[in-house]
Parts: sequence; structure tokens; C-alpha cells
Amino acid sequence: MDNENLNNEINETEQVNNEEVTVIEEKDQVIEETAVKEEPVQTVKEEPAARTYEEPVRRAYEEPQFYYNIPVYTQEVKESKPKKSGGKFWMAATAVLMAICLVTSSFAIGTVVGKDGNKDTVVNSNKENKTEITRPEEIPNTMVQTPEYSYTQNVNPGERMDVPTLVAKVSPSVVDILTTSDAGGSLGTGVIYTEDGYIITCAHVIDDATSVTVYLHEDDTEYEAVVIGFDTYSDIGVIKIDKTGLPAAQFGESHKLVPGEQVVAIGTPYSLELTHTITEGLVSDRRDNYSIPDLGVTLDLIQHSATINPGNSGGPLFNMYGQVVGINSVKIMTGGTSNYEDIGFAIQMETALPIAEQIIIEGQVVRPQIDIKGATESTLGGVYVGAIVKGGAAEKADIKVGDLITRIDGQRVKSVDERITLLGTYPFGDEIEVTILRGVDVVTTTVILQEPVEE
Repeated sequence: MDNENLNNEINETEQVNNEEVTVIEEKDQVIEETAVKEEPVQTVKEEPAARTYEEPVRRAYEEPQFYYNIPVYTQEVKESKPKKSGGKFWMAATAVLMAICLVTSSFAIGTVVGKDGNKDTVVNSNKENKTEITRPEEIPNTMVQTPEYSYTQNVNPGERMDVPTLVAKVSPSVVDILTTSDAGGSLGTGVIYTEDGYIITCAHVIDDATSVTVYLHEDDTEYEAVVIGFDTYSDIGVIKIDKTGLPAAQFGESHKLVPGEQVVAIGTPYSLELTHTITEGLVSDRRDNYSIPDLGVTLDLIQHSATINPGNSGGPLFNMYGQVVGINSVKIMTGGTSNYEDIGFAIQMETALPIAEQIIIEGQVVRPQIDIKGATESTLGGVYVGAIVKGGAAEKADIKVGDLITRIDGQRVKSVDERITLLGTYPFGDEIEVTILRGVDVVTTTVILQEPVEE
């Protein structure tokens, strides 16, 4: 059969298929009727129009998109009535409408990472909240040693736990977070960091919040929280409630995770009625310095298959020792006909804990800089040097305006975000090797990292 006849046959088949079945919805019943080709379908006036479902045209590939796992309410969230002894706030009572980003890739998330040039954005308190925060001088070391993974340990009940045992142990350290903002409200999850009320979550959960309410699993009560600060480049934020004696989580070492290791995610997807939803999965791998262009960030992540959905953002990812090894943040998904299932990402604790500590103690996150004003060069990939800050590290290293920074310590740098994130992994005073494209020449120079120079 030649191509022309084949195409005609396909077109005729599609036309017949589109005309063969009409689905008519009448109250609670769905009736399928086979239409006769010779007779046109009659439309009854003043009746709801029948909905016709057509087989979608499948494309070979659809570009995946990253979304933060946070549902956004499209109507203002009603305040719950004051309670004498606390109690669970049920979403059914608020009569709000929720837009789910799983429905379509064209959905616009209302919590997008924001940046102020090359500076980190850190907010020290809720908008219009005058509460003074007394910052501690230091935070006790909360990271505990994670045993080296052994494939024989999964049968040792003395160390590794089964899922029901693990959930019973760690659930009290997981909290629900409901925020309100000028755009409405949103739902997220958090994990208790310290016994005196500090809670770690994702920056995008709280970055535009005018008020934050925390719901404890332990005693089913709610507390107003203060935003201590957040860092948009790492997507880590910290809030605090006025309560002591909280069941703080144990935090493990993400770098000891191995592909195939079992993990458990706990969070609150969709609404507060689904609080402490539990999913389990496997670690695919650690994705260090992983760039997410859709969100404008580069993060050290753990890819895993534990299902996470809007509302899981900021929630913990546990290993089977009951230790938090990641903070769930983003997932891959698309609209249309392509489905990407169980591709979730959690922020590694080696990133999250130092950032949280800086936010609590300093109120901000300061990263080493090379003191340039740059822009992402999209064609060649790299950071174009637009200006040099006088007295900064770049000037001392003889970096010039017009240079294109392509590598730092041998690692490819494709954007401003990657540069900022990568530099944040070095301590002040470290020497790094910077590779530059200067005209047609490749130049290498050594930069001594220092604190940003005030202009």
C-alpha cells in the first residue's frame, strides 16, 4: 500500500472514530450511544451540552517541567474560629478551591523563586509582624552518623525499621504548614528542627507569606509561626512556633545513600484532611549541582521514587533508620499526554542543615563571591562578566569585563545560578581555579574567595 492510500485510510478511520461514540451525561448516569452515520446528532435545546471525549493525539516527546510541590488556593482562605483547647483545622470547613499543578503543564505556580541580582534573598519575619526574635549564638550539632549501607542490614530489626515502625516513631516530628499571602493561601509540610520550636521547610512554601499556621501531629493543635528567614538559592526556609519540648527529628547523612535504598516520604498533599500521607520508594541517585532552569535554581538533590505531590514541599524524606536524609522540594511532570511518574527530588541534608543554621543564627545566608556583575550567556553557556566590583576577588584575580566564565575548579558552569550555588559550597579563603574564555583564548586564573565587597 503506498503512502497516499495509507494516509487516506488513517484519516478516514480517525473521522469514523470521532463520530462513532458520543458520551451523554445525564445527572448521575453516563450512557454510551452508537450514532448512525446517516442521521445527524440532534441537540435538545435548554439542555446541558453533551461532552464529547476524543482520543488525544500523542506526540513522541513532550518537554518535562519542574514544579514545586505546593498547592495554591485560588480563593482567600477563611480563618478558623478560635479554639479553647486546639483542634484540627479541616479544609472542608474553609470552602476554598484548590488548583492542582498536576492537571496541566500550563498551570502557573504562584510561588516562584525570586532573586535580587547576585544576592541571596532572606526574609527575617512575616510581613507586618513586629515580633522580635532572640537569635541563639550557636545551634547544637543535630546531624547523627548514618551507618554505612549493608545489603544484609535490611533483615536486622535492631537498626533498620519496617515502614509501620518507622512511621510510628517519626510522625510526631512532621508538621503541616498553612500560609496566607496577598495571592491567597498555600499548603506545605515541615520537619521539627529543634525542641524549642524551630522548623525547617522549603523557602518557596513561606517566601510570600503574610501569616503562617503550623499544625502539630503530636497533640492535634495549631500555632501561629514566625518566619525566621529563607534562602531562595537553596530553597530552604525556617519558621518558629512558641512551644518547647517538641519531638525534634534526627538528621542523617545524605551522601551515604545508595541507589536502590528504600526511603519514606511523609507530607500533606492536597489538603489538611490528608495530613501525614505516607509514601515509600527507592533512591535513584544523588544529583549534585543539578540545574533546574524552569525554576532558576541549581541544587544538590536526591532523586527518589516516593510519590510526592503539591503540599509535600518542605516535608522530610526518611531513610529506614528514621533519619531525615532530604527535604522534599520539586518533581518532574508535564501536561498533555506525557506522564512522568515518581520522579521526585529532595534537598540533601548536607545543604539544608548548614543553611538552616545560618538563617537561625545570622538571619541571612552569606556565600563566598568573586565580586562580579554577570549574566548567563545562553548560546555558549557560561557567565558573562558585565562589571567588576572594585576591590573584590575578581579584580584581584585579573578577571576582566567581557570575559566568559565557563568552569570553576574544572566543573562546568552554565549559568549565574550555577555559579552562585557552586561558590556556596566553598569556605571563605579557599582558592579556586576559574577557566575563562577571553576572545578566542582560554585563560585560567586563581581566585581567593572572600566575603562580598560592599559597593
